[in-house]
Amino acid sequence: MDTTKVGEVEPLTEKQRRVLEAILRFIEGEERLPSSRELAAELGYHVKTVYQYLLVLERKGYLTRPNGHIRVADPLRERRGIPVVGQIAAGAPILAIENREGLLSLKDLFGEGELFAVRVEGESMRDAGIVEGDFVIVRRTPKLRQGAIGVCYLGEDQEATVKRFAERRACFELIPENPAFSPIAVRKDDPYFRIGGAVIGVIRRLK
Repeated sequence: MDTTKVGEVEPLTEKQRRVLEAILRFIEGEERLPSSRELAAELGYHVKTVYQYLLVLERKGYLTRPNGHIRVADPLRERRGIPVVGQIAAGAPILAIENREGLLSLKDLFGEGELFAVRVEGESMRDAGIVEGDFVIVRRTPKLRQGAIGVCYLGEDQEATVKRFAERRACFELIPENPAFSPIAVRKDDPYFRIGGAVIGVIRRLK
């Protein structure tokens, strides 16, 4: 059964999730909350049916209805993404027309799969455009293709490192992208070595 979770609230059934997603789509498209009648029209349900779903969503902590008005839980609103409001040239300056084009979210940007983020420490991947303080976005997978950049765990303490992965005849090699650092050779039978996933993106907060 497909379910959705936010924080510590209860999971949703597929039909409950469909109602919640309809509310969130309405917020994104109209920049306001829908009425029960608008939700009923969107979903093809009777208004009384929508009302019953709203009661369940409220009980499970996904929304509140002060004075009969729908209010979505803050964590749900925040997870939807950042508004995309037009384009800007990186070369010659152009007029930036703020025309909302949708929302930028990690799911939309990096696709499906189990994703997680790791904060980078050190400069060993500098020449690959990954520097200290960056967050690398990782798709969880137990294997890496030859030459891919990935997150690997080393040693009994499972210390995480971001490196380019190579499989040699006798070992795995974790290769930095900075000549000041040396590759790390890992025995193939090392019981503590583990691949966390493939790096598929980088997020950097500018100072």
